[in-house]
Amino acid sequence: MAKNEHRYYYIKNYSNKGEMAISHHVFETIAVEAVKKVKGASVYKGKTSRVNIYRPVSCEMKKNGKIELSVDVSLKKGVDVKTTCEKIKEEITNDLLLAVETINVNVSINVANIGD
Repeated sequence: MAKNEHRYYYIKNYSNKGEMAISHHVFETIAVEAVKKVKGASVYKGKTSRVNIYRPVSCEMKKNGKIELSVDVSLKKGVDVKTTCEKIKEEITNDLLLAVETINVNVSINVANIGD
C-alpha cells in the first residue's frame, strides 16, 4: 500500500528507530487549541447547515515537505486585528514547534468575522 504523502508529515530517523508519520489532523488540532489561548480570538465556526463541509482550519502538505496551515478566525470587536493575528500565528508556530520539534510550516490567518 502506497503512503499517502499529502496527509502525513514524515520524520525520518526518529530516535534512530525508523520513521514517524504525523497526520494532518494533528496539525489542525494543535492550531485550534493554540487559537483558544489568544484573548479575543476563536476559530470561526462558519455557517451551520445540515451537511457542514466548511473547514475553518485546513492543513496542506506539499511534496517538498512544507506544511501550509490556514486558519479562519473570529475576533472580538475592539481588538487590534494585526496584533491579535500575529499573536495567533506565534502561538500556533510555538505549539507546533513544541509538539513536532522541527517543522517547515507556513501559517495563514484569515479573519472571517469580527463581532461580539
